[in-house]
Amino acid sequence: MSSTTKNILKYTLFIAIAVALLYFAFKGTDFNELVEHLKSANYTWVIISILMGYAAVISRGYRWLMLLEPLGYKPRLWSSIHAVSFGYMFNIFVPRGGELGRCGVMSRAEKIPVDKLFGTVILERVIDFIFLIGIMATAFLLNINNFLGMFEVEIVDPVAMTEEASDHTAKYILGTTALLFLVLFLVFRKRIINHPKFEVVRNFWYGLKEGFASIKKLKNKWAFIAHSVFIWAIYYFMVYICFFSLPETSHLTISDGFFIMVAASLGIVIPAPGGMGSYHYLVTLAMVVLAIDKSIGFTFATIVHTSQTIMLLSAGLIGLIYFSFANKKRKADELSANNTTENNG
Repeated sequence: MSSTTKNILKYTLFIAIAVALLYFAFKGTDFNELVEHLKSANYTWVIISILMGYAAVISRGYRWLMLLEPLGYKPRLWSSIHAVSFGYMFNIFVPRGGELGRCGVMSRAEKIPVDKLFGTVILERVIDFIFLIGIMATAFLLNINNFLGMFEVEIVDPVAMTEEASDHTAKYILGTTALLFLVLFLVFRKRIINHPKFEVVRNFWYGLKEGFASIKKLKNKWAFIAHSVFIWAIYYFMVYICFFSLPETSHLTISDGFFIMVAASLGIVIPAPGGMGSYHYLVTLAMVVLAIDKSIGFTFATIVHTSQTIMLLSAGLIGLIYFSFANKKRKADELSANNTTENNG
């Protein structure tokens, strides 16, 4: 099978996932009711969330410079910020393609090898994964019953079990599954560890260790950590502040914000274009667990996802325009330098 065919099948699958999850999220929602909810929303909070989102993009641009500095490269700040913006926009259309996209435009504008840029982006992803795990652990500790509730809504309710029975069943299934995986790992651990596919896990673990080691070597490691904390704090408040855009969600707590943030993050991680469908489905599901009406949950998911998509598209287009002018200027400078060399010769 050719690489082109594989790519077509892969992106077809991504789109199919998005459509299927969007269907399940939208199923049973009254379209007219959705429109009324959207009309009644307070978009002041949404605009603030959009501005926060771009602040996180700027912070990512700063943080990327810190990773490039030890390699001997000092690109322009706006090149870094606009490259990050372009990467996010590219990701909307080509899932998991944003990393290569941002490295490509940055390489052309600043004459930095793509492999060097891509190495720093991988390191960023490792560090972000560490923060995501921390956020998920915090959210789980604060919302254990809510996470079990998500499981019950999906697995237990359809078979019409009682609330008490469903609680025991969910815990039984989770416990039995975890025990089964543990036993299988202990029995077949040598085969599993030596299996070629397990190499991905080993490489990931080595990447985590290298990530921590690289942070220690940074000249401004505390500034790097501060930017990382700021970025993830912004991600949280981007979701939390939108609670106030709808009367039905304005009572939700800080703890609820962590729960919804994890659902939103998982919605983005699922390989659907721009989180379309997966974001709506998981956030709506999380809202239902919090005793929010499904139509309100879907409205909230639509407001947050659409506003952030608009922000990323706008920022990405600005970045594309910036690099278009930057590349024209670079070519003009190169042509002028060549003419000067020929004249001197």
